[in-house]
This record gives sequence, structure tokens and C-alpha cells, in this order.
Amino acid sequence: MSKVLVFGHKNPDNDAIMSAVVLSQLLSVAMPQNEYVPCRLGGLPGESAALLAKYGIAEPELIESIPLLDEKQKVILTDHNELSQTIDGIENAQIVGIVDHHRIADAQTAQPIYFINLPWGSSCCIIARLFEVLGVEMSDTQAALLLAAMMTDTVMLKSPTTTDVDREIAAKLGAKIGVDPVAYGAEVFKSRGADGFTPEQMVNRDIKRFEMGGQAVYIGQYETVNKEPVLEQSKEILEAMEAYRTEKGGDSLVLLITDIIEEGSQVFIVGDPTIPEKGLGIKACEDGVWMPGVLSRKKQVAAPLIAAAE
Repeated sequence: MSKVLVFGHKNPDNDAIMSAVVLSQLLSVAMPQNEYVPCRLGGLPGESAALLAKYGIAEPELIESIPLLDEKQKVILTDHNELSQTIDGIENAQIVGIVDHHRIADAQTAQPIYFINLPWGSSCCIIARLFEVLGVEMSDTQAALLLAAMMTDTVMLKSPTTTDVDREIAAKLGAKIGVDPVAYGAEVFKSRGADGFTPEQMVNRDIKRFEMGGQAVYIGQYETVNKEPVLEQSKEILEAMEAYRTEKGGDSLVLLITDIIEEGSQVFIVGDPTIPEKGLGIKACEDGVWMPGVLSRKKQVAAPLIAAAE
């Protein structure tokens, strides 16, 4: 029996955490020849911690790197496939599976693997469908965890990344556990706690590195139900962004302060603004730029930046 580590991207969001947890549970039933261990590459989001505690599920193991061993450690990546977003030492691992809903980037393997990449609103939506494909009955707890991640990743089905498949599966999961998906999603968002995050935490909590046009571009997102108190700290936020960019060696950093009630994002940029300004069609300024309707980092920010860098 091989030990397989299952984990999402660095600075994990709810989808990265829950996809690792529930996929490990699913594969333990569907493919019991291996031991699947859910892991995380960073701190737990507040909503993830609350959900795992509610259902009595152990927190995924925190890991920081894959050591060089005589036999490569087997791993499955969820909610990402870009090497800049994955664990340090990934070259010492054998990637045996990927479940993701982002662009296909630079992950390479020596042999064929299970690679599932679908343009749906969350990785947990894909995993929910995998229960059906693999013929495994889903528990109410698993449905609750998957639905919670679907709601946060699609901003309660408002994000332009949301598809009819997401709506269909969200409705099925909601019916299974007796909740309205959107109302349930609102409660999950509230479980994050009040907006008491420091500017450093706003920058660090959900940020990804992208390689584009020969540059390292970081894109972060901080979601809130009321952006005004957050924007009062714009000077401190910019300072925290610049500190993070400098520490990580990034060329530029874009941060979205996303108001899920007003359905838009205040966009801040530090470092070389060339790619972000070209891709988003805005000019960087100290107060940030309000972009109505911008809710998705993947579709409305990362994709146009990548296109601008080509």
C-alpha cells in the first residue's frame, strides 16, 4: 500500500482545503489499494476550520516541502496544477493525479496519470460528480463540505465562472442536506468572522503566483461583505502588498478587495504595473480602482493578464 498525499495550492482557500479532504475520503473507498492523506500548504481559512470542527473532521496535515528520498513521494494535486503554486520540492514527488478547474500550465509527469480538468466553478463541483462516476454514495457531511466550497469559490453562484453544472450540482447537494444553497453559502461566508484581518492577512490569505510574459505576477483576493472599513486601510494594504512582493521576488502584485454584496472589486497594484494595467485596462493608483462585476480572479483577472503578457 502506497501513501499518497492529497493537497491544494499554497495559501489555500476553502475549495483547496475541502477538495483535498473529500477527495481523500472518496479515493479511500473507490481505490483502497492506497492510503490517501489530506494535506494543506498553509493556514486554514476561517470557514474551513469552522466546518471541519462542526463535523468532527481532523484538520489536514500542514506540510511545507517534499524531501528527496530514495522512493518518490506520491501526490495528488487539487485545485491547481501550476508549479509556482504548489509545494516546495515537488520535483521530489511523483504526481499521480490532478483534479482542477484552472488553466493547464506547466505540470509534467513521466507517465500518464488521472488528470481531470473541467471549466466548472470549483474543484469541489468536479469531486461531487466523481462520486457519481465512481459509484460511491456520498454522506451528508461530505455534501455539506463540498457545497460550502462551491459556494465560496463561485461567490454564492454569482461569479462568471459559475456554470449550469455548478447550479445543478449545488441544487442536488442542497436538497440532500436540506438547505438552500445560496442561503447556506451566506452562512459559510459569515463563519469567516468579522473583518478583523490585518492588511498583511488580507494580502496573504488567498494569493497565487503566475508566470507570464517572463514575469512573476502575484494575484490575491480578499472577500468581504462591506469593503468600506477595509478601504480605510488602503495605505497600509499597499505597504503590505509591496512587502510581500519584495519578499517573494515578484515583479508585480495585484490585490482584489471583493465586495460580495456590491458584486465588484477594488483593485490595487504594486510593482511593475505594465501587465496588470494592460490586461485590466486600468491605471494603478493609491486608492485602487473599483471594477464593478469583477468577482473571479481566474476568469476576470488572471486570464486577461495572461493574454496581455503574450
